[in-house]
Amino acid sequence: MKKNVVKKIVYVLIISVFAFAVLLCGCNTQTATFNWVKAKIERHYYWDLPDETEYNGSVSEYVERYLDAYSRFYTAEEYRAAMATYSGNMSGLGISYEFVPSGVHSDGKSGILLKRVVGNSPAHRAGLRAGEFLLGGACGGQTVLFKTESSFTNFIDGFSAGDEIVLYSDRSEYRLAKANYTASYCAMSTKDTAYNITYEGETLVVEESADGKSCLPSGVAYMRLDQFYGNAAYETAALIEKFNQSGCSSLILDLRSNGGGYVNVMSDISVIYTGQLQNRINNCGYAKYKNGDREYFTTSVTYAANQYLPSGTKVSVLADNGTASASEALIGVLISNGVINYSDVYVSDFNSAYLNFSGTQNKNCRTYGKGIMQTTYQHALYGYAIKLTTAKIFWPDGTTCIHDTGLNTTLGCKTLYAEWDVDYDDAQLALAVTQIYG
Repeated sequence: MKKNVVKKIVYVLIISVFAFAVLLCGCNTQTATFNWVKAKIERHYYWDLPDETEYNGSVSEYVERYLDAYSRFYTAEEYRAAMATYSGNMSGLGISYEFVPSGVHSDGKSGILLKRVVGNSPAHRAGLRAGEFLLGGACGGQTVLFKTESSFTNFIDGFSAGDEIVLYSDRSEYRLAKANYTASYCAMSTKDTAYNITYEGETLVVEESADGKSCLPSGVAYMRLDQFYGNAAYETAALIEKFNQSGCSSLILDLRSNGGGYVNVMSDISVIYTGQLQNRINNCGYAKYKNGDREYFTTSVTYAANQYLPSGTKVSVLADNGTASASEALIGVLISNGVINYSDVYVSDFNSAYLNFSGTQNKNCRTYGKGIMQTTYQHALYGYAIKLTTAKIFWPDGTTCIHDTGLNTTLGCKTLYAEWDVDYDDAQLALAVTQIYG
C-alpha cells in the first residue's frame, strides 16, 4: 500500500514538473517572439514609437496598439494563408461584400451587396457580378433569406467545398460551389467584345465574348485592374495585346477600389504603359527609408513587342477614395512619364448617402492617400512574420509623395458623380465616357 502511495506522489510530481516546463517553455517562446519582433521594429519601422511601449500582452496586441494601421503580426499559419492568397492561389466562392441596412442605399435596396467578384472564381464563372444584392440561398434542401449579415455568413460558413449551393440575387439565381482557383485581376472590354482572364492549369487564357460595353465609343477600350497580386502584370500584357489587335487608340484604366498590392507587380505593369516611350524614366518611383536610404523600383520583365501600349495612346484613369498605395504609385508613373496629366484622372464624387454610410466624408473627390510602403520579415525557423511600415514612396519625378493627401482636385484631377462605390450597370463609367469623349 505504501509503495502505491509513493508511486502516486512520484507521478503527480512528474506531471507537475512537466506542466511547469510546458508553461515555462510557452512563456519563453512568447518572450522570444516578442524580442524578435521588437528588434525588427526598432531596426526597420519608419515612424517613431512612443516612450511607453511596454510589453503587457500578446505580440499582436502590442503591434495593434503601438504601430500604424498597416503593420501586422502574422502567426505561421496566418502568414502561409496570406502568401497563398497574394500569389493568386485562392479558395472559396470568390466574393467580397458589405451589408447595407434598409433606408440607406439611394436605390432603396438593402442586404448583401456584392462589392467584388474575383475573376476566374466559382462566383465569377457562375455569372455573379459586383453590384448585385444577394437575397437568399439554398443548400441541402434548406433555403435561407439573408435578412441580416449574420444570416449570410452563417449560411456561407455552413457548407463545405464541393457542396452545390444556389444564391438568389436581385438579378438572377446562380448555382456554384466553393473550390480552389487561380484568381485573375484584370478584364477588358470594347464596345462589342469582353475579354476575361481564365486559367487552364497554370496557363493564362484570354476568353472573348460578345458581352462588350455599349457605352464605349468605337476605338476605345476599358480595362479594370482590381489588385496588384498574382499574375496581374502578365494579365495586363495579354489584354494590351488584345487592345493592339483590336485597333483601339484610346484606353480607360479603371483603378476604382483598387487598394494596391506588391510594388514589384506595380513596376512590372508600369513598363507596359511606358516601354514604348523614347524618354521613359528608368524607374517606377522609389522608397525612402528612415535612415535616408533610397530603393528605386525597377523591373527586368520584357514583354512581346505587341504587349506594350503604343506611344500616343489617349489614356484616362478612373479612381476613387479606395484607390490606394500601388494604384496611386502607378498613376504617379503615368503622370511622371507624360502618359497622362492630372486632368486625365477622374475621381469619384459620392453622394451624401454613401459618404455617411462609409464614413469617408474626409476622403471624397480624391484617392486614398497611401504613400508609404510595408516590408514583411519572416522568422526563418518558426515561420511567424511581422509586416512593418518601412518607407515613404516617391514618384519617378523624384519629389512627389501623395501620403495623406492623395490625388485630388487641387492638383487638377476631375470629378465624376457617383451614387455608390459599386453598382451593377456602372452608371459612372457611362458618365465618364460622356465627360471624356463628349
